[in-house]
Amino acid sequence: MTDSPDASRCPICGQPNSCGLANPATATQPCWCFTAEIAPEARERIPDDARNRACICPRCASGESPTKP
Repeated sequence: MTDSPDASRCPICGQPNSCGLANPATATQPCWCFTAEIAPEARERIPDDARNRACICPRCASGESPTKP
């Protein structure tokens, strides 16, 4: 059995990802990442099991080094 990633946490750094779709109060609105430019190096750091399953956080999306919780 595989665990699903926490949709409210960045799969790169584990910090809250501000995902609009993961929050029931904003799930009917587009997520911030729909219009954000995601750094190519950030895309490469997303673990395979989290691709298309959890947003990365704005910090990681910008290409900054992730901070560990």
